[in-house]
Amino acid sequence: MNSKEFKATLETRTSKKGSQYEVLVIKLTDNLEKLVFLDQAELELLKLSSRDEKKNKMPF
Repeated sequence: MNSKEFKATLETRTSKKGSQYEVLVIKLTDNLEKLVFLDQAELELLKLSSRDEKKNKMPF
């Protein structure tokens, strides 16, 4: 199986209507990003694992 790693960040953005939302931004190339909209449970799991990684150095 071939695999490739991509840089991804969780960002808070503002919609055209002025509402804030969180989105996972995957950087595919220098010129191309893929936006992934997560549901509330997925966002919380991502935040928890990130917080645990900083606290306990757990590799998720």
